[in-house]
Amino acid sequence: MKHKILLLSANYYKDISRELCVDAYKTLKDHGNTEYDEMTVIPGVFEIPVLISRNIEKYDGFVALGCVIKGETPHFDLISKAAIDGIMKLSIEYKKPIGNGISTAGRDEYQA
Repeated sequence: MKHKILLLSANYYKDISRELCVDAYKTLKDHGNTEYDEMTVIPGVFEIPVLISRNIEKYDGFVALGCVIKGETPHFDLISKAAIDGIMKLSIEYKKPIGNGISTAGRDEYQA
């Protein structure tokens, strides 16, 4: 059975997002079980649950990709929690698989 999968790429950290997308797209193609894969580029991970909810009836599954890097403010915790909680809520409510490929890292873990 073929499935329609939407990849959502938060593009705030462009280099990281590009690598995540290349790997995710290759993995989906290697498994050959998708009717087609589409990719939507969005500004940041905070917008991911909104875009999934807008497209929830059009696709069989989703892959959410992006990166949040901890800085000096609580922004990291707020954005990470909101995005991950939103993704989980949609997955449970609509009983659709949503792969969470959002990487979270501390500033010292990220090498620019």
